[in-house]
Amino acid sequence: MILAVSLSSSNIHETIFRFGIDGLDEYYYGVLTPGTIITVAGHPGSGKTTFASQLCYSNATEGKKCLYISTQEPEEKFMKHMARLGFNFEVLLASDTFRFVRFPLISSEEALDSLLESITNLVVEFKPKIIVIDSVTPITKAIQSDIKRRAMLQNFFYNIAFDIKGAIVLVAEIPLGKEYIEEAGDVEFVADGIIILKHSIEYGLLSRRMEIRKLRGAPIEVSEVPFTIQAPEGIVVMMPPKSLKPKYYLKYFRTLCQELDERIGPLRSGELVLIAGPPHRLLLGSIIKWALRVARESNAKLAIITYKGVEEEVKEITETFSKTLSLSSDNINVAILNAAILSPEALLSSEINIISKIKPDIIIHYGTETLRILYAKTYPGLFEKYKLIGKSLLRKYNALTIEIQSITDISEVSADLNLADTVILLGENVKGLPEGKLIAYKAIEDKRYIDSLEKIEKCIPIS
Repeated sequence: MILAVSLSSSNIHETIFRFGIDGLDEYYYGVLTPGTIITVAGHPGSGKTTFASQLCYSNATEGKKCLYISTQEPEEKFMKHMARLGFNFEVLLASDTFRFVRFPLISSEEALDSLLESITNLVVEFKPKIIVIDSVTPITKAIQSDIKRRAMLQNFFYNIAFDIKGAIVLVAEIPLGKEYIEEAGDVEFVADGIIILKHSIEYGLLSRRMEIRKLRGAPIEVSEVPFTIQAPEGIVVMMPPKSLKPKYYLKYFRTLCQELDERIGPLRSGELVLIAGPPHRLLLGSIIKWALRVARESNAKLAIITYKGVEEEVKEITETFSKTLSLSSDNINVAILNAAILSPEALLSSEINIISKIKPDIIIHYGTETLRILYAKTYPGLFEKYKLIGKSLLRKYNALTIEIQSITDISEVSADLNLADTVILLGENVKGLPEGKLIAYKAIEDKRYIDSLEKIEKCIPIS
């Protein structure tokens, strides 16, 4: 059996590889150095191949050759699946920065010896910087002895990672009903990093989570994060940004209510604003018209994300009033998301995807009470966590984010009150608020502006 390849004597610490996943690269850039072995494990359908392919694709597009060795999937099927996610491996194949090789399943140690020799020859000929083995489980299962299995992993894969001055990704399978790597368990001891991909069905919706179990040379600040798989990004993780505050404020905005603006000051880029009150005071049409006026007054790009309303009607209201105000349609974007068919992480990913593409100056979130109604009971604890992650991520885009939420009791927005920078509350048939009063304040100030709703209802978005 081949247990080692020759080592190069040159300095291996000259390149840093990327995961190709924004959140992971933000937190753990510098972990994937030459000589690193990363194990990606999970149940069938958890996203292991997508993770490995995304890492491979990201580095190959930067000119770092990737060799993808599959013991299961044929090349044509692999190419089609990855193309659907936006990964054009055909271009990389043509430029000779990517190569896909499929080997048949092995059933004996003798066959394994031949396989490792073939891999060695490929490495010598292609000279990759990234090697993906998908999956390593059939290889390790062919070795009955635990000692021999670990020796093979240590002496072959570990050494070859150093020899190529690159990184190796070992995809390992976790059987359904199990929570640990079984047949390929020794890879946990050899690997420098272990990432476990999990997925489950909760209340009829697919939920995905990524556990970062081990990363040598880096403190694990966030051990488990939600993620989704979507085109054209592939895997998208919802890692909370390291800083909750934007580094700078670019723009200032007015509510268009002079007295309110004088009392609480301007709204700023990067701020989170909560407007909460009874449903009949916060009608979608009124909110859209007010948001468009604010956008026109500040020459801002506007994104309206709503979880309520009929798409055609919402877009018609927006287009009609935009024309009235002579606003360019290029600066106005409307998206309607159906929270009933999306898990919290899928919904959050959809929002971030919309915002990252549009890059608006102002974001209006309308009807967020729908999320509370759908998720608060079905995802206890998890919903509040995702809410915190989501609002933290929104700050990253340095836009003014205004959340419009219908309530009947002030306790319904207790968590939102703690997260908001500016709060505007409409007290009418809302338990816990003074009747007929508007309350507005900045979170960093002790002063509260209180006035009657009648006095200012003409200049703020209340019907």
